[in-house]
Amino acid sequence: MKKGEPQYGKRKLVCGVGVFDADYSKLKDERTKKAYRDWNNMLQRCYGKSNFPSKPAYKECIVCEEWHSFLKFREWFDANYVENYVLDKDIRCVGNKVYSPQTCCYIPPFINTLLLNCRSSRGKYPIGVTKMGNGFQAKLWKRGKGCYIGFYHTIEEAFGAYKYERELYVKEIAQEYYDKGLINIDIYNSLINYKVKITD
Repeated sequence: MKKGEPQYGKRKLVCGVGVFDADYSKLKDERTKKAYRDWNNMLQRCYGKSNFPSKPAYKECIVCEEWHSFLKFREWFDANYVENYVLDKDIRCVGNKVYSPQTCCYIPPFINTLLLNCRSSRGKYPIGVTKMGNGFQAKLWKRGKGCYIGFYHTIEEAFGAYKYERELYVKEIAQEYYDKGLINIDIYNSLINYKVKITD
């Protein structure tokens, strides 16, 4: 090892797998701090065991071996990051469990929350469905407001109504963001083809 080179082998691993292998501080500048935060948070989601009880959706997630290296992630980050956007692993491939250059992208925060299913907090009924008297209510959140869809006699009917309205809403948002140049064609196509499943 040459004098002045970073001694990677002596650095503590991040979450047991990640290596901060840069020859500069993670606090070097704002862009570096952002790259490090996203890299560290990604590793914490997958390998920070304390996250699993509160965020079971990440229990089986992994980070590709290439991205165990901060510098490899930083290379991808510099080519793909959009100011104020968030790292996403699901939009290109629904149900994806691997963070990698092939599966991840940066998307607007609103698009990220648009696709959340809140499985851990919504109870025993399918997404968009709640028990109401002798039947079931379908309700959809649109632009921060709860929108009543209808009352139905069965869970399947209520979910079917929710599914139709939510997929229509996602397409509406996709068109709006694409027309404004806020998302690229790949993300647009992923949203246009988005499907809600009763198992979500």
